[in-house]
Amino acid sequence: MPPAPDFRSRVEPVARALDAAWFPLDEETQVYRLSSRGAAAFQLDIMPFVGGTLASDMARRDFTINALALKIWPSLKFRPARGGGFRLAAPRAKVTDLRGGLKDLDAGRVRPVSKGIFAEDPVRLMRAFRIAAGLGFEIQPAALKQIKSQAALIRKTAPERVREELMRLLESPESHKWLALMHKHGLLTAVFPDLAAQETCATGYYGRGGVLKHTLLVVERMDHLFENLPVYIPEHRKIAALIPAPRTFKLAALLHDIAKPPKAAMVDGRLRFFGHEEYGAIMTGKVMEDLRFPRDEIRLVSRIIGTHLRPGNLAANDAISDRAMFRFFRAMGDCTVPLLLLSWADHASYVSEEKLKTFRKKLQDDPAPLPKQGLPYNSPKKTLRYMQTLGLLLRVYIKKNLKLRSTRLVDGNDVIKQLKITEGPRVGEILERVQLLQFEGKVKTREQALKALKGMR
Repeated sequence: MPPAPDFRSRVEPVARALDAAWFPLDEETQVYRLSSRGAAAFQLDIMPFVGGTLASDMARRDFTINALALKIWPSLKFRPARGGGFRLAAPRAKVTDLRGGLKDLDAGRVRPVSKGIFAEDPVRLMRAFRIAAGLGFEIQPAALKQIKSQAALIRKTAPERVREELMRLLESPESHKWLALMHKHGLLTAVFPDLAAQETCATGYYGRGGVLKHTLLVVERMDHLFENLPVYIPEHRKIAALIPAPRTFKLAALLHDIAKPPKAAMVDGRLRFFGHEEYGAIMTGKVMEDLRFPRDEIRLVSRIIGTHLRPGNLAANDAISDRAMFRFFRAMGDCTVPLLLLSWADHASYVSEEKLKTFRKKLQDDPAPLPKQGLPYNSPKKTLRYMQTLGLLLRVYIKKNLKLRSTRLVDGNDVIKQLKITEGPRVGEILERVQLLQFEGKVKTREQALKALKGMR
């Protein structure tokens, strides 16, 4: 039965009563969106019953907990909730439940309304995990079995919809558990086919599950880091503006070793992955483009994946000079903090969570000089030193580099005037030398900077 032709005229008085702006989301199916004009923000979508009746509409829903209906009345109290939704207190007896949704709510269970829901709209394969992750529910075993048999259908879904469900799932503080469950039932590698080869790559090094086991462990450590950010980064508020949403880091963790399988090679009897970070940046960019991510997110995630070994390379040095740190910060720019957080989770994955807890007090210490014989390969001592290096870089970045960025003492005009040279690359090189002196604390005022410039003739 087609929707009533006058449905638009029914929406207008509702919008007036709620003092809301309204517009059509889909003229053909007569879906309208109402958005509040007042201080109490809300968003409401209105459409006719699909099929013309409440029963037929409920039968077209995805999960039973989404197939509940409530006939509203004038005295019903609505309270704005996060995300533009509502909270309301209504008697349970007033809820129309034709599919057993209330029982599933009580049981904390995600259950399809029918066997055909995934074939009708394959994005529901992802949505099952996203809803379960957001509510802390379990997915019905029969539904998981269905998902496993139909996982390949996800490739037929609009990429934007897959991306949205994935990123909402990554908002869970236990996103790693849901990604692991997705993998167990074939959906993770259906969304990210490039991850399939990780499971059999480097099993001798990582154990059963290979690189993929390590990948999921890095996501787990990222979950742990963001749940305990003040513990591990006491000054995190000073760099809050430089830290993107946690879900972006979890995506980077999921994709950071995407190129290890194609780059795996035996060198002198040892399995190596030379160039996997740079090639991983290229592969990641393609994956994110396919999922229609915004360009700025693609640039950030690709950049930190492409450079995620750089902090470890610094940590391999006996001592880390101010000059080395200055050049690192200059090279990474605004990606410095995101890179250090990804590297933190990557290195933290090599020790157990219990061992990580014993590290907590030591992580704020500066790394000690390397012993003459070096540190044992892949040992907790080596991991601790690498993580101490990350802490040092963060502290110096907060103390020196943030200040340096906001207090430039001289500019290009000063260089040209003092040294009587023309515009060109040399001006930038000289400015960088002055900034290094400032970073090292050898130049603190404009007068000292100008004096330093004169000495560069």
